[in-house]
Amino acid sequence: MKKRYKYDREYAQKILKFFSVAHTVEKYEVTTDKNGEKVKTVEKPNPLPTFEKFAVSIGVTVEAIKHWEKTRPEFRTACEQCRALQKDMINDLAMRGYYNPTYTIFVAKNLTDMKDKQESNVDNFESVRQEYLKAMKNLGKKN
Repeated sequence: MKKRYKYDREYAQKILKFFSVAHTVEKYEVTTDKNGEKVKTVEKPNPLPTFEKFAVSIGVTVEAIKHWEKTRPEFRTACEQCRALQKDMINDLAMRGYYNPTYTIFVAKNLTDMKDKQESNVDNFESVRQEYLKAMKNLGKKN
């Protein structure tokens, strides 16, 4: 049995607001050295907004979010914009050194449209094909 969640037209605006967070926040850090306490401001990354966190915040599942994205054009547009915001935040914070590089690659490949690009040169395709056919023809023949 499929579970249905009542859609509210405000969800498109709510999800955009949820994903529109500052990439960093200034926090105060207190350190104590031999001369006493020192307070300094430190820039820290905000948590990356996700569709899972948004779903929990409005009391539904990710499946409901996916369903609305398929069936509600205004929500689909909002989700596309949220993915762009998410990608921008990942790029910005990764380039500024806030994220572990290896994990960033994993997250970027799985949450965004970013993929490793593989280039191949097939300028001489016909000669490669002929060599392949010749090799296959000679396969098993004794020299």
